[in-house]
Amino acid sequence: MRDVEKTSIPHETNSRRSRRRKRGRSLYVVMIIVLALSVIVALCMTLFFNIKTIRVTGNAENYHAEDIVTATGIELGDNMIRLDTKAARERALAQLIYVEEIEIDRQFPNTLEIRVQKCTPAYNVMYDFGTLVVSEHGRILDDTMDPVDGLVKITGYQPEETTPGCQVKAKEERYDKVFNAFRDIIYEGGLTVPIVGVDMTDLADIMVDLDHRIVFDMGNWSEIDYKISFAEQVISELPADKEGYLVMIGSNQCSFRNKADYEATQKAIAAANAAEKDKGKPKATEAAEDGDGTEEETVAHPEDELPPIDEGLGDEG
Repeated sequence: MRDVEKTSIPHETNSRRSRRRKRGRSLYVVMIIVLALSVIVALCMTLFFNIKTIRVTGNAENYHAEDIVTATGIELGDNMIRLDTKAARERALAQLIYVEEIEIDRQFPNTLEIRVQKCTPAYNVMYDFGTLVVSEHGRILDDTMDPVDGLVKITGYQPEETTPGCQVKAKEERYDKVFNAFRDIIYEGGLTVPIVGVDMTDLADIMVDLDHRIVFDMGNWSEIDYKISFAEQVISELPADKEGYLVMIGSNQCSFRNKADYEATQKAIAAANAAEKDKGKPKATEAAEDGDGTEEETVAHPEDELPPIDEGLGDEG
């Protein structure tokens, strides 16, 4: 009698069923995870992380903390996840003219901190219809007929924007570039001779009032940082009570002249220019430059000459 060998042959149908069951279990697990996450997100945006405490920090002496919170539009009970901090910041800045900057910080689970920085008046921007009082970061604080004592006087800047609370803006972009360059220099501090006024009426011949005693005729608006630094170096070598005009010559020299002599020379030049204009001839820009009795000291800078002015940045002086 023969031995019978039994062989098990896997049933293809059972294999397919097993794979389907595994896929079904995986899909079920994914659905459970998605549902759980949805519930968690819904709870976070409704029951959890709602604001219970709003803390105002910083310095804004013109406003109470309640005024600042109200200006943001944020209320107790608002959800921190759904809170649009950027929109809240912009709303507050539009209403709080004397606040320079606002930062809104979520501190989970339920505290919100609003940090404020007050505006510091820094400039009297003179224009045809009055004076704009402008902060050190360029925010318009007031439009008035009466300049504020002790601020840097800016003349020759024609503003396009004059609304308090807005950022100051000139009718011509190049004037903004010049004003911003001076604002950066003044804000950084460290000047040995303070800048108290800037006349940018003619961007090819900018006049800078230093310490109410020396007017720096810096020429055009290229390399403003360099020229101011150079002027400081020259002034440091003059007597502390010296008054007059410092004139930039080329790119690496300055000429100092007494106030009376310089002003007499300028009047003579203006008269000569007017006479030449009447005759229809080119302006005599060099007339009377060598008038008798003018005290003049020329100082050469030890460094190399400045690079050429970038094309399109401004008029050359």
